[in-house]
Amino acid sequence: MAFVPSRIKRHITGTGEVKLNLTSMMDMFTIILVFLLKVYSSNGQMIQPSHDLTLPNSSVQKHAEQALNLKVSKEWVVLNDKPVAKIADVVAMRSLIIPQLARVLKKYATEAQKMEELYGTPFTGKVVIQGDKDLPYKVLVKIMATCGRSEYPNMRLLVYQNHG
Repeated sequence: MAFVPSRIKRHITGTGEVKLNLTSMMDMFTIILVFLLKVYSSNGQMIQPSHDLTLPNSSVQKHAEQALNLKVSKEWVVLNDKPVAKIADVVAMRSLIIPQLARVLKKYATEAQKMEELYGTPFTGKVVIQGDKDLPYKVLVKIMATCGRSEYPNMRLLVYQNHG
């Protein structure tokens, strides 16, 4: 039987060049860029001052931290944008603790402690107090005493930073 050359399979070898697939590399760099922008933007100002307050000025050097947001205007005590108590009622109280505020703060503390147990997110007990600069001192003392007794002992007062 004769050998037929047309049936020989010829293996074509390449030139040895390796080409880089840029599409998947561009996708990877885009994901990294979006991640870094997200991380960078979360380090900026996390607390928006309320429009119905005039915050006091200070020469403080610390930046605002993310925490439970408590606003104390001339008329209302507002926790996370929900009215809790009227300032007139707070002034009239003889007690150092504001019961309505204490109830809501304890509810938030209980939820945060459950989150710590379930997901490992640490409960810090931080609250940021935004108070009008004309807020009576005894109201501020009642607010701070209520926060301290309701598992939120780490209090920060939000102020405007003086530049100069």
